[in-house]
Amino acid sequence: LRQFEMMGTYPLNESVAISRSRDKLRSMQLLSRKGIGLPVTGFANKPADIPDLIEMVGGAPLVIKLLEGTQGIGVVLAETRKAAESVLEAFMGLKASVMVQEYIKEAGGADIRCFVIGEKVIAAMKRQAKPGEFRSNLHRGGVATLVRLTPEERSTAVRAARTMGLNVAGVDILRSNHGPLVMEVNSSPGLEGIEMATGLDVAGRIIEFIEKNYSSHKTRTRGKG
Repeated sequence: LRQFEMMGTYPLNESVAISRSRDKLRSMQLLSRKGIGLPVTGFANKPADIPDLIEMVGGAPLVIKLLEGTQGIGVVLAETRKAAESVLEAFMGLKASVMVQEYIKEAGGADIRCFVIGEKVIAAMKRQAKPGEFRSNLHRGGVATLVRLTPEERSTAVRAARTMGLNVAGVDILRSNHGPLVMEVNSSPGLEGIEMATGLDVAGRIIEFIEKNYSSHKTRTRGKG
């Protein structure tokens, strides 16, 4: 993609923005700086920091995520402090980079995928985890249904995509007791699940956006950081 950008090809999402969004820790830092709602998040790379890290996010249960994981892979729910310590020690022993987040119990194993194109949420679906599972990813057996967003949820999704510098993004939101919380901003969101859940031609809307905004040799980086 960088080579195409150097050649003046119009990128739907620019390489810098994609790299920014795929770095889970960096994306959390950027979203936090903009005041966007997030689960309490901590990061450490030394076993000695594990007790403080667990306390930082409010104790168990908590969620442990590999920074490079996708589609729910490398995401673990530690239901007790002992389990959290064991998982973190194992990951750190393998030199894996992880972050820890508070567990949003009231979300009930569900999240909302907001599909943002330009400065607008054009589709949204609720993803419910299958029984016995807390990860709602469709690749992990989650079920997608149509959902109505609140104005605050729409605004949060658009702001999150803008902060990452993405023209097209899948913004995953949890409904918490203190408002919408962004879990992740995906720079290459899948289309099949959201098109089936909403009945909308999302791919067609992306093509329309490209046709409207295409301009050769006009690549520029949106967002900061």
